[in-house]
Amino acid sequence: KAIFLAQVCLYAAVLIPFFSDEILGLSGMSIGGHGWAGALLGPIACLVLCEVVKPITGYQMRQYQKRLATATDLTHEAGENDSKVG
Repeated sequence: KAIFLAQVCLYAAVLIPFFSDEILGLSGMSIGGHGWAGALLGPIACLVLCEVVKPITGYQMRQYQKRLATATDLTHEAGENDSKVG
């Protein structure tokens, strides 16, 4: 949804007469094929890279949760030992 909305806003900013040329100072119709290819491929590349990185982020989150659980267990064990001594 976000990428689609960003694309719509991009095209609106580049193609709406007066708004694009007078206010934003853009000339969308003269960017040529390379410009349009970049405008189309950029969001697609962003989507692909985000999907590629998801497993890495998932692994990092699982490792953090394991470390957090271990630290919590150690804290609870230390608290139980302190209460048994006193």
